[in-house]
Amino acid sequence: MADRERAEGERQARRLFGDHRYDESRAPADRARRRLLALADEIVFGRVYSRPGLTLPERAMCTVAALTVLREPVQLRAHIGGALNAGVTPEQLEEVITQMAVYAGFPAALNAMLVLDEALDRSAPGSAG
Repeated sequence: MADRERAEGERQARRLFGDHRYDESRAPADRARRRLLALADEIVFGRVYSRPGLTLPERAMCTVAALTVLREPVQLRAHIGGALNAGVTPEQLEEVITQMAVYAGFPAALNAMLVLDEALDRSAPGSAG
């Protein structure tokens, strides 16, 4: 069962992040990190993201909200990219982060907004990112 869930997890993660970002995130991983990423594929993406009830964009917005509240900029950067890849609009992400200001505080939301702005700058036409 774990192999099936890991395969489904990889499929879901590739849908969210795209093949290039998925492969890029695993290329530099050492053995210990690679094993943890495989576990994340199995559990996070294979068991949770594959559940019915929420669409991939809805799950991506929930994840952005959680990472904003947790003040996790590195993971937030990756998941904002995934959310944009999944079809979440920049305006929707701005609203999600603004909503989190009420619950996590303005410093957390301002930091998340900085990550969003940087992601949008990188994805703008003509940018080097």
